[in-house]
Amino acid sequence: MRPAAARRGLTLVELVVAAGLLSILMVVLFGLLDSFLSMWERSEQRRQLAEGSLGIVDLLAEDFAALEGGTRGDLLCEWVAFDVDGDGSPETKWPRLRLVRRASQARLAQLQAHAADREAGEGLLEVCWALLPARTLGPRPVAGSASAAAAGDAAARRDGLAEGFLWRGERLYGSRDATHPSFFSTAFVSGTGRPQPGALDEVSGGVLWLGMQFATESSSLHDDWRTGSDPADVVASWDAWNRGRPDADAHWWNEPAAGMPAAGDRPRLPRRVRFELELERPGDLKRRTRLERLVDARASTLAVLDDERLPGVGPAAAAEREAPRYVCVDAEWMRVLAVSAGAVQVQRGARGTTPRAHEAGALVHYGTTLVREVPIALHREDWTP
Repeated sequence: MRPAAARRGLTLVELVVAAGLLSILMVVLFGLLDSFLSMWERSEQRRQLAEGSLGIVDLLAEDFAALEGGTRGDLLCEWVAFDVDGDGSPETKWPRLRLVRRASQARLAQLQAHAADREAGEGLLEVCWALLPARTLGPRPVAGSASAAAAGDAAARRDGLAEGFLWRGERLYGSRDATHPSFFSTAFVSGTGRPQPGALDEVSGGVLWLGMQFATESSSLHDDWRTGSDPADVVASWDAWNRGRPDADAHWWNEPAAGMPAAGDRPRLPRRVRFELELERPGDLKRRTRLERLVDARASTLAVLDDERLPGVGPAAAAEREAPRYVCVDAEWMRVLAVSAGAVQVQRGARGTTPRAHEAGALVHYGTTLVREVPIALHREDWTP
């Protein structure tokens, strides 16, 4: 017979202890797996966002690189103000870019196949880029009214002020299609600053910022791309024919460059173009912090609910801290100077915005930024007979 000790099984206490240890081990393993999946999801979202941003930047750079510098060329960049929350005062501005560029034979043939006028094009395309508010909130409801109750939380209304949709369209140069007039025609833009419906195609949503800077022949780029009125500064708008087309009353960035000579028989093109694109995915909004309390227009410190949810904060943000960091509250951009213990030191009114008061609970936006510089050939052959 086998000894009694050899036939002995686990006691109840041993089973309970083993089950407890197994439960602890499973909790730890599932916790590690959840952390790994969360890190992978965030990395995948950043990768997709970077790829989307890079595609937009490449397409915009391609349009600038193919600018037509002959007598048929044109380049017009202006800033358009929008009253998104319906309070009667514009709180945000977006750029609108129109240009004439050379096109490949394949693209010309593709567009001419659907055009009534096969003679149009002449090897050129008109291109328009427009950044428009993601949504218009309409007139602000009166407090205590039924419409105010239907509007929901006031913070949800403010969250939409920062986001824009980017649109792009192209048409044959010289086309006489009455359905879609020339992008440079006054009939192309409505009184609200929006292009004619159906003329442009949506490129991307979640755009927080699209900055444009143009270097003139006298701009100094040794120190930085500094926007200003001095001849050594760069400008944020451009009118290739010096016709005063950008509305300087809409924003001071539409003022013409200092010392720009007359265009003559050819358009004046910038020496270099620099643009910034900043995107924020819908899923990123869940990981953004909010203001803890009211901030007036003169304050330089923001109290936030979670300072870990700010750009340049965290163990993986060393490279991000080397570049200027910006956040957007409502429609005002601010440069982040320092972050400590729930308080953010900022420089107000960045990126051409105006400091405003912001209520408690306002969302603090920021996204992934890509910057590109494109040199422009100032002299091109004009083969028009």
